[in-house]
Amino acid sequence: MINDTHYVLDLETMGNRPTSAIVAIGCVRIEQGAINGSLYRRVRLESSLQAGLQVDASTIEWWLKQEETARAEIFNPGGHTLEWALADLAAFMGNNHLHTPNPKAMLWGNGSSFDNVIVGNAFDACGIQRPWLFWNDRDLRTLLALYPKAKALPFEGTKHHALDDAMHEAKQLLMALNLHQTLQVGALV
Repeated sequence: MINDTHYVLDLETMGNRPTSAIVAIGCVRIEQGAINGSLYRRVRLESSLQAGLQVDASTIEWWLKQEETARAEIFNPGGHTLEWALADLAAFMGNNHLHTPNPKAMLWGNGSSFDNVIVGNAFDACGIQRPWLFWNDRDLRTLLALYPKAKALPFEGTKHHALDDAMHEAKQLLMALNLHQTLQVGALV
């Protein structure tokens, strides 16, 4: 599994429901057991709302209590339309010109009901084909519960910045997969 193509996704949103408005997308690609690319896009909140995604007041209150650097990224007036950011994410994940999902793309989110579900709903809302197959949804939180040593990696960057979070989670994923592979090899000996 370590040699597969993995995409570690982190979203910054304005809610915690499946239809939450997205304000930032961070994604890191892992190929052959190494980090091999990243994507970061800020999304204009207005664009997410126009696509029918929703805001939750308690999440806005939570954001107001976060570090200034994290808040600056999501409350910045710049950014892309949701449709453009999702099309860019699909291209980054290897979605070909026929707009068919990349059968080798495994999409990891930190929690089985958050990142992957929210971004999937956003793709649907924008009428864009999801760039991964549903059976390739992966949950990092569950894997880290099985390999808690990987959770001990120090965080670098700004917490709640989509790319910094995705990079940290990608490093955790690599460590957990390496621990798993070591256990598998040890069991065969």
